[in-house]
Amino acid sequence: MSGEQSHHVGSDWLPGWDGDLYAANTAHHRRFDDRFLATLPLGPADRVLDLGCGAGDLTATVAGRVPDGHVVGLDPQPSLLAQARRRAVANQSFVEAAAQQLATALPDSERFDVVFSQSVLHWIKWADHADILRECLRLLRPGGALRIECGGGDNVREVVRFLDATARSIAGDTAPSAPWTFVHAGAYLDLLLEIGFDLGHGYVHTVAQRRPFDRESVIGWLVSQAVQAYEIDLAAEQHETFRRQVAADVDQLRRIDGTYDLTFVRLDLLAFAP
Repeated sequence: MSGEQSHHVGSDWLPGWDGDLYAANTAHHRRFDDRFLATLPLGPADRVLDLGCGAGDLTATVAGRVPDGHVVGLDPQPSLLAQARRRAVANQSFVEAAAQQLATALPDSERFDVVFSQSVLHWIKWADHADILRECLRLLRPGGALRIECGGGDNVREVVRFLDATARSIAGDTAPSAPWTFVHAGAYLDLLLEIGFDLGHGYVHTVAQRRPFDRESVIGWLVSQAVQAYEIDLAAEQHETFRRQVAADVDQLRRIDGTYDLTFVRLDLLAFAP
């Protein structure tokens, strides 16, 4: 597959997503946007930060809801930012940086009414979450909202089992397991309170969702957005073999009803700057 190679942001691995392929396989996220948007506290003149804007489809939707405000999309991957810029409306701008670089990526004077992130933070190691949340708190105006949705709990457990087994079939005892950070609600609640967020009118919980897929779309999602987690520790010459094997064996994920529907579990939170 064409596209960017995996590389590092500081000491952190950055998935080698192909912007075109990624953007073509986001429908399973978009099906749940209405719920996310209904709980995203926006005013028409708000200044908003999208932490990990990816291909920018949700970013542009949010920008349309703050017609007198502005939305900044932050993402470290040029090919994804290229997609986001194609979708952008007038009141948007973009910054090429990772969430771990928030301390230096934006001007010291920058402040936001809302910081949100969807389907991003599970790609970041747990040890970095505290620093990212501290920067989010610093960037928020008093009373500003932090809205996060990402993988949590036992998210896509059947996919993790499948990909673990496929990696072992290729790399044997040296095979990696998924490095995703799927955190439980209690741990994240404790961290938010430790950092100094106000949860009085917010919440932290996990939500289970059955997301519909057919064979073609589940392969598209796995190859465009999931296998990259394993390529962190697979040898470069094994990447293509791994992807081909995942596609060839995907029927292991087929349910008794004939679908390839998957169970996602989302860490879902709303917190406020005091």
